[in-house]
Formats: sequence, structure tokens, C-alpha cells
Amino acid sequence: MNDNLLNELNDVLQGGKIRYAGATVSKSQRSIVVRFITDVAVDGEKREKLSVIVKKYIPQSFDSVKIEINKIVALDEFVKTSVVKYLKDAHRIAFSVVTENDVEIKRLAGSICVNLKLESTIYEFFISKNVASEVKNFLEKSYVDNFSVSAEDIGSVKFDKSILSYTDDKDPAPHIRFRRQLKVDEVTRFFDDDATRTATYIADTDGMLGEVYIAGAITSIREQTSKNDNLFYIIEVSDRTGMISGMIFPNKDKLPKMKKLAVGVEIIIRGEFEMRGEYRNLRIKSINLCTFPANFVPEERPKKPVPKDYYLIKPQTLVIEKQDNFLEEKPIPECFIGRNFVVFDLETTGTDFDDVITEIGAVRIADGKLTEYFTTLINPHKHIPAEVTKITGIDDEMVADAPDYTDVCPDFYKFCHGATLVAHNMDFDSRFIKRQSAPLDYYFDNPLLDTLALARESITGVANYKLNTLCDKFGIVFRHHRALSDAIATAELLIEIIRIRKSLPF
Repeated sequence: MNDNLLNELNDVLQGGKIRYAGATVSKSQRSIVVRFITDVAVDGEKREKLSVIVKKYIPQSFDSVKIEINKIVALDEFVKTSVVKYLKDAHRIAFSVVTENDVEIKRLAGSICVNLKLESTIYEFFISKNVASEVKNFLEKSYVDNFSVSAEDIGSVKFDKSILSYTDDKDPAPHIRFRRQLKVDEVTRFFDDDATRTATYIADTDGMLGEVYIAGAITSIREQTSKNDNLFYIIEVSDRTGMISGMIFPNKDKLPKMKKLAVGVEIIIRGEFEMRGEYRNLRIKSINLCTFPANFVPEERPKKPVPKDYYLIKPQTLVIEKQDNFLEEKPIPECFIGRNFVVFDLETTGTDFDDVITEIGAVRIADGKLTEYFTTLINPHKHIPAEVTKITGIDDEMVADAPDYTDVCPDFYKFCHGATLVAHNMDFDSRFIKRQSAPLDYYFDNPLLDTLALARESITGVANYKLNTLCDKFGIVFRHHRALSDAIATAELLIEIIRIRKSLPF
């Protein structure tokens, strides 16, 4: 990028900094869009001045010249998230053991200093591959500031696997985590002598930690090389109830056998679910060949059928007022076509184990369009604390005449049938739905999608990943802490995230 151009642009900002972030050229339309990032707000007058300056440096052969300017401030939280995201994308091995807590930020005159505290093995990898230089270049492309990046060896870290064992002595309803099992017809030795034939349904491993057996056909197998030239494989398996992928790091003796595995081969694996920061990974420990039951039909959970009609709460047609043509002007991503989502949000009496739902708000997305909504208050039959009322606006009087969850659940179950469920921080919302529905024999086995996790993977340059912060970034109308409004905002956020990703995760 021409230094004279940047100097002129910085003069207009009067104290702010601006950096070139790329350009998109259309030869057929003879147009160019030039992108910049800055650390200050740019009003309409300054934007026009900047546009005039940029056009002076663009060849006259272009009929259309536009500029895009995004304000991105290098707050500590942004930088930490960016570092971890880069490691995830570029160095999966390092990312598996590095979290934002391992990233330290210091600010010196004219520079932001990033220091990573690394376990010895990862530190050696980091230094030998000069990852610091890669991270520095990535950060300086993402922000307008100058960076220095270093690493610190904190020695070998002993990992206590016992912390991964999930126990909940307060859980009065263990059947909520009901897990079905299948038996393969036969097992043939491939990596070891483990002749176990029983595996857990992939659909029932959600939230599971510790050792697990999974059986099915390979749907994808990818050979990858770590930065220290060690081969590892990512294997995806389907058992007709779901799909799951895991990583295996075979030793030299096992590498030739890995070449024999291919899409369609039926296997039974022994693995272990481990938490790495906020992420749950499946590490494959052994693989044997098996014969998957040819006529396998997944066992149905013992649950009530989908009601034929709505009993108490009926969905209504959703009409959204135009928000500067928010939905009308932007094309719907093609991956939404033929897909059905229910985006929902809950209000509750609190966050403890014995708290319950006070409001459900949900909206359906069909073919990428918001079509109808489902909403109701719910009588929790317990006092709503004043601090919760202050946040949600829902008090005891408002829910006194509201229906019980036992009456609402069948209608909500019907509304969600056949859809992928979406929420912002899905672990919270799904926990309440499943816990209150299971005693009624309604099991929400729908595929789950979390916009919080998607946002962390796809969006940078935000102070945090709260729903209102993300909505502000995209100009989505957000009214605090009422379930339906939050659900609508989350639905619109999902569409914006998928526009960035250009595909759905499954």
C-alpha cells in the first residue's frame, strides 16, 4: 500500500490510525472495494474525505470505487481472542493446549507486547517454527497497532484427568442423560486386542466426558502434518444417529495401517472426550475393524409422540418491521435453503440447579427467513428474586396466572419437531429445557447449534461475545432480556454469522 496514501488518510483522522486491510476487484463490473481498519470512529464527513483521497490513487479504468472502514480497537480481550483463533486455524497442535489465560498483554510506547506462557513441549515447537513471527504478522493485519510477540517456557505440566470425570450428586433425574448402546456384529483386530463390541450412540455422547466406544462407517479421513512433521489423522464417523470426528496420533508402527482406512470402512474406536479450554475434543486411542449391523435401526428413546395439534400455545406469523432493509437487501445464504431452525431463548428464576423457566420465546427460520414465533410466560411456582426481576422485568405478579411448564411443554415440543435448535449459549438454555421436559417424557433430541460458539469462531473485533454486543456490531435491534426479542435477535445474528462463514457447520 502506498505510504503517501496512508499518510494522507492519517492526516484526515487527526490522531487516529488507519491501515489497509485488502481490496476486492470485479473485472466484469470494473469496480473495486478497498477495505481499511482504524482505531477511531469515522463520521460521514471524514469518510467522504477519505474516499476522495483513495480515488486519487486508483486507476481511472475503474467505473466504481468504494471504501469500507471498520473500527477495530486492540483491547486486551480482542488480542487474546485473536491469538487463540490464529493458533486454532494455523497450528491445531498448539491450540489444543493454549487458552486465552495463557496470553499476557503489556503495552509499551508505540507497541503492544504479547507473551504466551507455554508448556515445554509446545514452547519448543513455538520457537523452532518461529510461530511468534506468524502471530505478529497476523495481529498487525488485524489491528492498526504495532505488536511484539514472545513466549515463555513454564515447564512440564501434569494434567489431572480426574477433573474430567462428570459427577453431579445433586442430580435427582439421572435418566435425563440416558445413553443408548449398540452392538456390532464382529470385531477384527486392527490396532490392538480390545474385542469390545458395544458402543454408545453418537447422538447420546453430547456433553459426555471420559472414555467412550463409538462404532460406525468412516465418512471422512484426513491426513495432516504437524509443524514438527509428525503425521496425525482426523477421522469422522457416522452410526446413522449422528456424526463425530476425533484425532489420532499413530506411532511409526501404526502409520502403514492407517493407509488402509478409507471412507466407508466400518470401525469401532476407543476414545476419550477431553476438555481443552472451552472446547471438547475426542482423542482416539485405538481402532479396530468391525461389521456394523446391516439393518441397524436406532432404538427410540422412551418418549411421548409429537402432539397432533397445539393445545395451549399456538405459533403466530412473524412480521418484522424493516430495519434499514436489514433482511430485504442482503441475499439469504444458499445453505439455508431446505433447512429448518428454531431459535429460542429462556428467562428463568436464576441459574442454580433448582431454578426453573419463567418465559419461552422462540422463532422459526425456514429457508433462511423468519416465519413464525412461539412465546409464553410460565408460572414457576416459586418466588422470582428481585435481582432477577431487575434484569428480566418479570415478577411474581406477571406469572401468577401463566400456565405451568407441564402444559406448555407439549406445544413447544411440537414447535421444535424436525428443526435444529439454536440458542446463544446453548448449554444454559438446553439444560433447563431438557431437565424440565424429561420427567414429562419429552426428550429434545434435536441437533443443537450455539451462536455463541459460532461467533467466537467467526467474528473478531468485538469487546465480548454477549448477544447485545454482537447485535450492535450488525445493527440488529436488541431489547434486553425478554425471551422473544432475544430469540429474534439471535435468529438474525445466526444469518449474519453464516454470511461470514458462507456455510453451516453441519
